[in-house]
Amino acid sequence: MSRSSLLLAGLGPAALAAATLAGHPVGAGVALTALVLVGIAVRVTAASDPWRLVCWAAAAALALMPALRSAGWVATLSLFAAAALASLGVVGARSWREVAAGAVAWVRNLVPGLALLAVVATAAAGKRRWGRLAPAARGGALAALLLAVFVPLFVTADAAFAQVLGDAFDWDLRVDRTALRVMIFLLVAGLAGALTLTAVAPAVAGSEPRGPWLGRTEWRIALAALDLLFGAFVVLQLATLFGGDEHVLRTAGLTYAEYAREGFAQLMVVAALTLGVIALARRDDRGLRLLLGLLCALALVVLASALKRLGLYEEAFGFTRLRLLAHGGILWLGGLFVLVLAAGARRDGRWLPRATVVLSAAFGIAFGLSNPDARIAGHNVARYERGGPLDVDYLEGLSPDATPVLARLPPEAGFTPRWLADDDGLAGANLGRAHARAALKRR
Repeated sequence: MSRSSLLLAGLGPAALAAATLAGHPVGAGVALTALVLVGIAVRVTAASDPWRLVCWAAAAALALMPALRSAGWVATLSLFAAAALASLGVVGARSWREVAAGAVAWVRNLVPGLALLAVVATAAAGKRRWGRLAPAARGGALAALLLAVFVPLFVTADAAFAQVLGDAFDWDLRVDRTALRVMIFLLVAGLAGALTLTAVAPAVAGSEPRGPWLGRTEWRIALAALDLLFGAFVVLQLATLFGGDEHVLRTAGLTYAEYAREGFAQLMVVAALTLGVIALARRDDRGLRLLLGLLCALALVVLASALKRLGLYEEAFGFTRLRLLAHGGILWLGGLFVLVLAAGARRDGRWLPRATVVLSAAFGIAFGLSNPDARIAGHNVARYERGGPLDVDYLEGLSPDATPVLARLPPEAGFTPRWLADDDGLAGANLGRAHARAALKRR
């Protein structure tokens, strides 16, 4: 990419985003900016093999979420995932190490990428004329970046400090358009520079693969012991899953809700650690592969038990965002175990790192498209209609995505719909808020 093209690709979207996004809610403008950044990742990468195209397509799909969903947490998670996938597309990772390094390369190169644009801009203006000013320009850019990050933190941490700065500069430091525009400009320019730098700098240095640090006998003993432990736990879980309330009360002395709360987090940790054991274990003979396959199958039953416990807890206390995320985490982990089983059956795991990325991207897109806040509201409303309690305060804190569902509640439920502005503007256009307005008009 030429010097002028690099400046246009990096500073052009940053300037446009700074000019148009400040003062508008998250919506179509943010989505368009994210799509432009994905386009920059495609542009700066020489190769465009099918793997890279899959990463960039998934990144583009996730970049659209701020225009589709009004829930800020969904948009934030989607944008982080889109950045990681765009970076992976630039790197073209194959191994686990390359995937891990490529997914965070955009973070590692954020400040260096901004510096790269500053250096190119200085050189483009004329090295002789601006050579003396270059260090000052780069220092000013770095100072602006640091102040844009730390000033809001100090302002929100201390009211007296906020008042002093507000009096000194006559700013509304709670929502300062100028500071916000500077932050948006630096962030978008830094992302564009980071993707460019990732394309020209390797994400991870190559190294010779290390040999196994434990032999087959050691791994056979360890995996067999772990399989026995998992097997004993699974036998008990089968009785619990199908025994119902009486079995839990008789054996544990707990209610179903208490039983669910006691063990869910531990079972999730067990599943995650099991994936780590599988990643480290040897698998170069049939016996080891059988032991690992049995461990994967038993881990799937453990995940089913965790899902059951979560369902019991939700039935007792209702749905929340954290519990819905836990639901998604269980299904994602289950998908990973299925991939590991398939790799073991084929005796070829070279495709597993990329398959894991594709599976994770698919789960992220499906999660955003499922409209999480509306699903949370729907489950809680259904529970209320079955005679259960309704946490109105929590439901009123959900995003407008949930409004079309909550608008069905009768007046005696005590739900007060959130007020929405009549128009978000073009940059803030959002499908979730549009549906919420339509539902409020019908109500």
